[in-house]
Amino acid sequence: MKRFSRRQFVAGGALAAFGSTLALAGCAPMSHDEAQEKEKEASAQRASNSQGQVTAIGQGMGKHGNFNVEVSLKDGAIDRITVLDSRETPGMGDVAMDKLTQAIIENQTLAVDTITGATLSSMAFLTAVGSALDAMGEDSKDWQNRTKAAWVSDVEVPKQADVVVVGAGGAGFAAAITAANEGKSVVLLDKMGVYGGDTALSGGEMAVPGNWIQVTQGVEDSPENLIEDMLVGGDNKGDPELVSIIANGALDSANWLTYEGGISWKHDLMQFGGHNIKRSIIPLTHSGSEMTTKLTNRVGTIDEITLIDNLKATELIQNDQGAITGVKVENQITGDESTISCNAVVLTTGGFGSNVDMRVQYNPDMDDKILSTDSVAAQGDGIVMAQAVGADTIDMEYIQTYPVCDPETGALLYVGDVRLENYGILVNKEGQRFVQELDRRDVISNGIKAQTDGIAYLLFNQKAADETGLVEQHADEYENSESRGVIVKADTLAEVAEAQGVDPDALQATVDQWNEYCAQGEDPDFNYSAEMNTIEEGPYYLMACKPAVHYTMGGLHITPEAEVLSVDEEVIPGLYAAGEVAGHKMGTNRLGSCSMTDIYTFGRIAGKNAAAYNA
Repeated sequence: MKRFSRRQFVAGGALAAFGSTLALAGCAPMSHDEAQEKEKEASAQRASNSQGQVTAIGQGMGKHGNFNVEVSLKDGAIDRITVLDSRETPGMGDVAMDKLTQAIIENQTLAVDTITGATLSSMAFLTAVGSALDAMGEDSKDWQNRTKAAWVSDVEVPKQADVVVVGAGGAGFAAAITAANEGKSVVLLDKMGVYGGDTALSGGEMAVPGNWIQVTQGVEDSPENLIEDMLVGGDNKGDPELVSIIANGALDSANWLTYEGGISWKHDLMQFGGHNIKRSIIPLTHSGSEMTTKLTNRVGTIDEITLIDNLKATELIQNDQGAITGVKVENQITGDESTISCNAVVLTTGGFGSNVDMRVQYNPDMDDKILSTDSVAAQGDGIVMAQAVGADTIDMEYIQTYPVCDPETGALLYVGDVRLENYGILVNKEGQRFVQELDRRDVISNGIKAQTDGIAYLLFNQKAADETGLVEQHADEYENSESRGVIVKADTLAEVAEAQGVDPDALQATVDQWNEYCAQGEDPDFNYSAEMNTIEEGPYYLMACKPAVHYTMGGLHITPEAEVLSVDEEVIPGLYAAGEVAGHKMGTNRLGSCSMTDIYTFGRIAGKNAAAYNA
């Protein structure tokens, strides 16, 4: 990869001249106790320092809770900003803070543009720095009114490459690395200021039949078994040939992630709704950012790949024969436009779950009343660009909602994955179960929408929290949710019920009935499809949830070789697509954890075929 030789910043239209002499520092995250100790030390320093240098600690509320930063001021200028204890998404929030740190120090201003793709983290970071300045006797508002600045990398946009990959999520990384390993020069670009897309925001679970954990646990599974689950789960609307490629490529893709990407896995499995067996492997951190951060690092070791952020593809270029020969791009910070000539383009731009107008165009029910779990980048850009050169789309009306999402923000609730590890029950305001907790996502979502206020509650106890480790694993999410009353913890069922406005007597009766079913080993009400675990002793947790748009099954019509088809069902030469931007693989409904299997399998197929393509 062509690395940054330095960072440049746009400040009032000119390059600032501070940077080379000022120290930038980052460090490993500290605990809150260590951060408090640092604050005591800083307070003492503020009182006694006679060298014109003072420090203070400020706090911000990010996407994943509070964090602290230490700011050092020398002779009236910020010379160091150190993040002490952030839990923001790796590869996204931390990258945004690094870029903002450099922009602030280079330009001595807090009037710094947020980093797209990590806006909440950016805003919280700027707030934290401002509060530290105030603690030192500075006026943060004065700093906010200084000359405006924005982070801009000095990576030069190549005029030509063998392959251009548009979109740096999981599929994009897979395509770019594969093409580069074939000896081709690759430009991997993303319109956002951070990399990872929806892959980084996901749980990262991956459906892999015949995986090593199944083998050690004596679980028999096969690609044919996954094929059947995927086809039935999508009401047999998916293309059997494409589904077969995903299922048969799953294990190879998982091994590729392990050995090529350096991904680590938990020694555990999950069973998502619609799967007839536990087959989904889980990244060590239970987050897709485990994948995208390590794949970003892997790209950094490959000289053939030029990785560029804040660069949006705006148009595909065709020659007279209809072949794709390049991409027009626009720098999202400076507005500069340029063209990259190439032999082939791979579109890995994701779906359109965050584009309400596009959702409604294809499915009027998916209006703005429904929030989205997706990255703000999921606007359907790749689909629109490809349509402009005659590409066909398919299954666009099939839009999936995920059932267990934050009622206020639409974000995925990963603490709610206790449900997928066979703990907990879903109840309504009347305290009654209304659906099989491991059913298909669309079935559960529709069930929730039919309940009072269109909301449900996931009930589990401390045993479930301890056995799964998910409350601890996602402590940031839990603390944030608890502070807003999205999740409530109490010693008795009556207490959690009353706190959430759920009928306490009915909830107690439901739990008693559930425990009887567990003892009998069957669920006559909804036919629970896996191991049943009782909910007996407290403390208890009751988490409010409602569906949010999560995945768009429709997209570009592709061949088994990841080639994009035209409306006349002819291959558009030099154009490939992989991941959520490509449709007709999931049918009406995607089974959980099949997206990761898809993006890495078809991402690698697209990268290899794009590398081999000759006009």
